[in-house]
Amino acid sequence: MSLISLVGAGKDFGLRTLFANLDLHVGERDRLGLIGPNGAGKSTLLKVLAGREPLDQGERRCSSRLNVVLLDQEPDLDPKQTVLEQVFAGSGERMALLREHGLLSHELAETPEDERLLARFSALLHRMDACQAWDLERECHEVLDRLGIGDVHRPVGELSGGNRRRVALAAALVAQPEVLLLDEPTNHLDADGVEWLQGWLDRYPGALVLVTHDRYLLDRVTRRIVAVERGEARRYEGNYATYLAHRAEEEEAEVATAAKFRGTMRRELAWLRQGPKARSTKQKARLQRIEAMREQPARQGRGAVSMAATARRIGKQAITAEGLAVHAGERPLLTDFSYDFSPEDRVGIIGANGAGKSSLLEVIAGLRAPSGGRLELGSTVKLAYFDQHSSVLLGEGGSTARSDRRLADRRLAERKVIDVVQEAASRVEVDGQELSASQLLERFLFPPAQQHQPVAKLSGGERRRLHLCRLLIEAPNVLLLDEPTNDLDVHTLGVLEDFLDDFRGCVVVVSHDRWFLDRTVDRLFCFEQGRLQRFEGNYSAYLERRQVLAAEASRKPASASPAGSIPTAQATASASAPAAQSAPAAKPTPAANAVAQLSQPPRRRSFKESRELERITTDLPSWEARRSELETVLAGGGGDYTRIEGITQELADLLARINAAEERWLLLSDLAD
Repeated sequence: MSLISLVGAGKDFGLRTLFANLDLHVGERDRLGLIGPNGAGKSTLLKVLAGREPLDQGERRCSSRLNVVLLDQEPDLDPKQTVLEQVFAGSGERMALLREHGLLSHELAETPEDERLLARFSALLHRMDACQAWDLERECHEVLDRLGIGDVHRPVGELSGGNRRRVALAAALVAQPEVLLLDEPTNHLDADGVEWLQGWLDRYPGALVLVTHDRYLLDRVTRRIVAVERGEARRYEGNYATYLAHRAEEEEAEVATAAKFRGTMRRELAWLRQGPKARSTKQKARLQRIEAMREQPARQGRGAVSMAATARRIGKQAITAEGLAVHAGERPLLTDFSYDFSPEDRVGIIGANGAGKSSLLEVIAGLRAPSGGRLELGSTVKLAYFDQHSSVLLGEGGSTARSDRRLADRRLAERKVIDVVQEAASRVEVDGQELSASQLLERFLFPPAQQHQPVAKLSGGERRRLHLCRLLIEAPNVLLLDEPTNDLDVHTLGVLEDFLDDFRGCVVVVSHDRWFLDRTVDRLFCFEQGRLQRFEGNYSAYLERRQVLAAEASRKPASASPAGSIPTAQATASASAPAAQSAPAAKPTPAANAVAQLSQPPRRRSFKESRELERITTDLPSWEARRSELETVLAGGGGDYTRIEGITQELADLLARINAAEERWLLLSDLAD
């Protein structure tokens, strides 16, 4: 049965059509994912489904008593309410029943013999049992705890933007509506929070419509995909992986159709240019067909971001940290961190919210001073910092703090899209071609008409894309990325991942996006009690190893310490500060011991190494063939000593290359897939 139906739905945004002639039905226990480029209309479509945004064409049909909850990207919360009150506010009938129970209990205490009150109280208890109202407070505390919200009695107005967003998510989950609409629910969640949310959504009994950049979540939770793009909304049965397969087939068909159309058009135009003298009925029909083909609008290709940057040379030193310490006020976030980031490092930093991930990036970027230790950048380093708030768009000294929100909005209203890029460079060389700022913006899907609009009119994802464009035009060789996947659409994320794969420089990423970490990093540092635990491999390998070690630890007697556990000082990246110098610590739990052992996991092959192995496997046969050719030429002899000397040198170089490749092939082949 359909709960919400859109029939012939259309929505325009100024001169741009977001979607038209859309028929969409959300049924009971539906699992629907909305995807598409930033600014295509996904969030607007969610608001239309929720009844918050009117349609320009068509109609929305649903029962007036249907309970629909929308988690917006910028939730409207009451700053005077406490966290717990705000979460309770969306609980509807169950919260009303709890309040009624409190009032009736008070009245019965005054007049316990009142049969009318007793009858009402008995009926109320049955209603509370039916809708499980007794579990409401427990559920609120459990959800808030899993989302990282501790102080439930704190006013909402005192919370950071990320915490306000998590409170809004908790309220939406606890409400348990018949239809739950979630717009980027994983923003501001750490990796453990995303894992928990995925399990919660798997068990959710109502209908779900989801907009998210988290491709693992999209793949594992959804059962139907709607792609909003180019003014259309296409429906695909199946999860995200199934959608990708269908989309690849469609693109191949579109390319073939376009090629066939161009071939037909060329033939018809060639016939037309011959200037036939006769005007038979058949020839007139052919002229009409040519005219129709000329007038037929060509289907616009799917917009794709083109990310490329001029390579800037980087020396042997990128970033060196020795005994680094970072504090937040009096609270230590990181102590005694030592590590030498290499020029081609791919490092991911993970940990709970508030652990210090962003603070560490700010120290590396030079935006805050370390509390102790030494940090040194190489002399050739050109560093670019992609922060969570895209504060570069506000201009120098821009701030996104609540106290400066009005000033930030005013700055955004004054700055044009093209100004943001031209401040960095008016022209740039990309892939051997010189581009103007306007041409570069077009590569990032900002058409000329949009380039002179205020930045304030851009969607959140478009602002992030503009921020990337601004950074890459400066040709950095060290990238610091703080939650780069927030608000970016899945197509842009794929292009960014490909860019990082070919990027010649050091990349340090803070992210909770499991797919992105799997694609881009070879090494992880995990915040654990003020220290960074080092793990070789990507995030999936880290999770797998952690689960294995936790399971092994849980099977051991509580009094026994896990075999092979590694002292904390050895498990960290620090090269100094032995454990004996640290303050006495409580006895580690099995889970903590499991995490400590992560520094010695089975080595897994990274995505980049897998591609390297494929290249070597492809290249070796051709190199061997060339080697045979050169050896045959040398065996034949000849009097041209200059030529023979050149061949001998080429053969020596080729043999060295083959030997090195074979050794590398053996090393990579031994790694686990």
